[in-house]
Amino acid sequence: MSLIYSMLMSVDGYVEDEHGRFDFAAPDEEVNAYINQLTSSVSTYLYGRRMYESMVYWETAHTVPNLPQFLRDWTRQWQAAEKIVYSRTLAEPRSVRTGIEREFDPDVVRRLKGGARHDITLMDPGSPRAR
Repeated sequence: MSLIYSMLMSVDGYVEDEHGRFDFAAPDEEVNAYINQLTSSVSTYLYGRRMYESMVYWETAHTVPNLPQFLRDWTRQWQAAEKIVYSRTLAEPRSVRTGIEREFDPDVVRRLKGGARHDITLMDPGSPRAR
């Protein structure tokens, strides 16, 4: 199985706008369907606290009225996956199938990958300016 590193950024290397948001990266239906297909093999997401806090929206997105089908599909995928959040400050997860690790240990990730039956992805929002 693969460990996939994923990072959203603008063409000019930014991962957030001047207000700290990265909603400019929200895909349209066609791109989202492609992302759904690409991530269909992922069973575990590795997050930092900030990315997790952005992604935890998908825990309850299915309750949003008139949510388009392609977003419902993504919601089901996300909810079914395991999530590991690396944070020293997050008290408890706000989603099911989620654990918190206080320290990032590459050896633990290697062992996780070695025993995985499906792909794992590391989602990185990067720093205010990607390097």
